[in-house]
Amino acid sequence: MFRIRLILNKMNIYKVSDECISCRACVEVAEDNFAMNDNDIAFLKKQPINITEKQLCDEAMNICPVDAISVYEEENISIEPILASSNIKVTLDKFPELKDILVNLSPKFKKMQNPALYNTLARFANFKDAARVTNLSVCEILHVINKHLGVEDKLIENMPECIKVREEVNVIDGIDIYWEEHSGIYIYNNNTMDELVQKVSSLAPQQNMIIISTENPIELIKVLVGLKYDFNIEKTREFRVSIFNPQKIEKNISWLDRKDKFEIVDARNVSDPFGVIIKKSSSINDDDGFILIQKFEPLPIINMVTEMGFEHITEQKQQDEYWIYFHKKANNIEQYNNSSKKIDVVIQSATPVAYPVIMQLLKSEKIKNIFNIKTLKVWEETEKHLAWITNGKADISFSALITSAKLRNSDIKIPALFVWDNFVLLSRKKINNFEDIKGEEIYTPLFEEAPPAKITKYLIDASGLNSKDFKFKYGKPFGRPEEIYKDFVTGKADTVILREPEASYAIKIMNDRNENVSVLSFNKIWNDVNPGFGSFPNAGLVMKGEFARKYSEETNVFLEELKNSIKWVNDNKLESAKLSSEVMNQPVDRIELFMNRVNFEYVDNNKLIEKVKQYFEVLNNNNVVDTIVDDDFLDIFKLNHSKELTEI
Repeated sequence: MFRIRLILNKMNIYKVSDECISCRACVEVAEDNFAMNDNDIAFLKKQPINITEKQLCDEAMNICPVDAISVYEEENISIEPILASSNIKVTLDKFPELKDILVNLSPKFKKMQNPALYNTLARFANFKDAARVTNLSVCEILHVINKHLGVEDKLIENMPECIKVREEVNVIDGIDIYWEEHSGIYIYNNNTMDELVQKVSSLAPQQNMIIISTENPIELIKVLVGLKYDFNIEKTREFRVSIFNPQKIEKNISWLDRKDKFEIVDARNVSDPFGVIIKKSSSINDDDGFILIQKFEPLPIINMVTEMGFEHITEQKQQDEYWIYFHKKANNIEQYNNSSKKIDVVIQSATPVAYPVIMQLLKSEKIKNIFNIKTLKVWEETEKHLAWITNGKADISFSALITSAKLRNSDIKIPALFVWDNFVLLSRKKINNFEDIKGEEIYTPLFEEAPPAKITKYLIDASGLNSKDFKFKYGKPFGRPEEIYKDFVTGKADTVILREPEASYAIKIMNDRNENVSVLSFNKIWNDVNPGFGSFPNAGLVMKGEFARKYSEETNVFLEELKNSIKWVNDNKLESAKLSSEVMNQPVDRIELFMNRVNFEYVDNNKLIEKVKQYFEVLNNNNVVDTIVDDDFLDIFKLNHSKELTEI
């Protein structure tokens, strides 16, 4: 068959966006053109080169459930083949789709695409260097990437010149040491390469570092030459490289002229970018900064970091790559990060359901004036947050009630609950009750003894059925809500139990595709078997007891601002969705549906205690939990113990 670019004046370029949900449908349809990367996201491993492949790519685009595949026309411009001497960064900047192609060849290419290495090692290295680092044949690399570009025939015409590399100046021994050496020594190998290359590239003027390597660090030497550093190499049984940045120290250099040397924080594939950026912002010194890399311009995060005393500029490097340069202003250091005046606090959340409330809470001027948030962590592995409560690392946690109640012997307080009725059952089939899914496989979060499974089984039994007639499927070792949600929308699972916000995401996707989705409300079923009960509690605020006692006034301010934030979120659902969309990594319309479905209500004091007593009475009577509800247990839900009041 004729190649497409010979038939058409323009060629079709296919692309997969970040909306990919890992359903693998495109790979099933056009396996010669699509593949899955290390993050289980589809990519074009090869653009179509004939009519058959083009038709299959079109079919893959049409079958994609979330319209993540797009196509555009590009003028047929003659492409020259990539050779062994071709610069890696120049090549990948021109043909970014080759990044996934290379990672598919060797996982070691993924390290080279780390921003620290990409802007240093890849900037000065060629594909012969890449072959040495990845232990691949340079011929194999060249044939694969040129085949993807449709110019493999031109590569063959260049043989054997295609694998030749111009001999470079012999700089392997460097120069004699004229600088003062520091005592710190770093070990250079494949595991430390990315970290050390970044340290080298950020080496301050007139500073030195020493690196030891058991193998010839050719790639590192290329970086040193490219950066115009001075260095000395001693060769014995190993290589000792003494590195010196000869640049003169200049005073009053604008941060804009040194921004490229700021440390990089690549948040493009980070599950908890908000927490990472909070931690990094808090650690930055006066007149220093960092670079945030994201797939989009993260306006809520920019606004938050700006409030911490930073200024910034944003540069769009390519379509899905934004670099935000943050600089901490010297004259604001005391105002924004004086820990002697503010209370350092570590906050964590076991679930993303609290994100809209947290985002609004962090905008509070009272919170910003009183607290210095050292860490904000939202866990994907929900169970891991418990360790932070028990070991006292977290001062404030957003956690499920049943889970937190198990820590009754720890020094904790649960002064408020605000998430209610958080679970539903979704099915692709038309169902009205549990009877309709008897015998079906139910994908269930966490594990068999966890609250979602135990409460579901209780509701089944209380409805007059036998939970043993139902098939519950658990993940290994845990059923993760985000994985269950993906299994449901891709058709791998027909029936699932989901919390919010994943339940709303799934419902919105199914509705957008005009596919059937049935919803069983656990609140309705709960009230069918417990008439008049109302909403049942799910999650709220857990505080370290010592923290609440030591900072009693500040704790009251925090609770009041939490209450105000919940009211604002309930009154401004669309604005809250826009504010939270970035950190929740979902489109605004999905977050808005979540905001309309979730039940946020701030409850504390006597009303809270009464509701907790009712809830645990039901759970205890039906063997869902085995919790002694006595005065000591109920004291957890009070900020001031009755005994303390008596002593006063």
